[in-house]
Amino acid sequence: MKQNSRQTVSVVIAAYNRPDYLREAIKSVVAQTYPIEQIVVIDDHSSIKLQDIVDEFPNENILYFKKEKNQGVSNSRNIGIQKATGEWIAFLDDDDLFLPDKIKQNINDTSNNNNCSAVLCSYNYLETGEKGQSLSSGEVQDVDLRKGNQFCGATGLFAKREYLLKELFDESLPLGEDWDLFIRLKKHGFVYFNSDALFLYRKGHDSITNKTKTLKIDQIEPRIRSAYKHREWLGETYFRRRIAYQILASILVKKNKLAWIKKSLELAGIKATFYVLFKRVRSKLMYEKEFKL
Repeated sequence: MKQNSRQTVSVVIAAYNRPDYLREAIKSVVAQTYPIEQIVVIDDHSSIKLQDIVDEFPNENILYFKKEKNQGVSNSRNIGIQKATGEWIAFLDDDDLFLPDKIKQNINDTSNNNNCSAVLCSYNYLETGEKGQSLSSGEVQDVDLRKGNQFCGATGLFAKREYLLKELFDESLPLGEDWDLFIRLKKHGFVYFNSDALFLYRKGHDSITNKTKTLKIDQIEPRIRSAYKHREWLGETYFRRRIAYQILASILVKKNKLAWIKKSLELAGIKATFYVLFKRVRSKLMYEKEFKL
């Protein structure tokens, strides 16, 4: 697969207990219009045998590694970074899918932007085809990152391996690990965002986002850990807003709304809490108006 005239690409797939999804994910990599040097599948100690799925692709250069214990998706991605051989690494969660020109467009974006350390891209929801909300194409600015991750998850990340080896995913962060990495990659060069949808994001499963709806107040600390990590860089205004956003993420569907608001007041303060509440309510009203609910 490797050609001297081309920049080489490895795709790291973090997999766990979803053989049917994994098969489709690998197919979406094989179907890329840009040659892929290597696919690295990291199995987070699945109870279901995934080796059989990998064996369905004997003509592809796939490295399969099963971990001896379950250690989470960030750990899987980090192992993938260390085992990858490509100059560039793309990440793919096993429940997402690349669109055919994803890697080709990533390469074009790096070529068109000098000193590029990484590129990000937008996505469509797999179930509906609806486009994920995102900013316009261009350089990822600090001010946009301070407002949160308005770009994509790890599946939208394409970065130089040499920089990823220096800035691995922070395995202590159960949430916001992609946002945290985007911030740190900017130290190594230009990070570009392409607003075109280049992958399909599956939201219908039991994701971290869905779990926030049943989260208990005493479980909030891991969700806000990334904000505390970058408190100085964020500045107090954005730090407090990020705390409030995490605490009030699913406030409109919570039964004990007052308790969650009280927690936000305690940790984020009055201004940030009411700023976020206003945003949440306004967003809901605009959605209901658009769809005439």
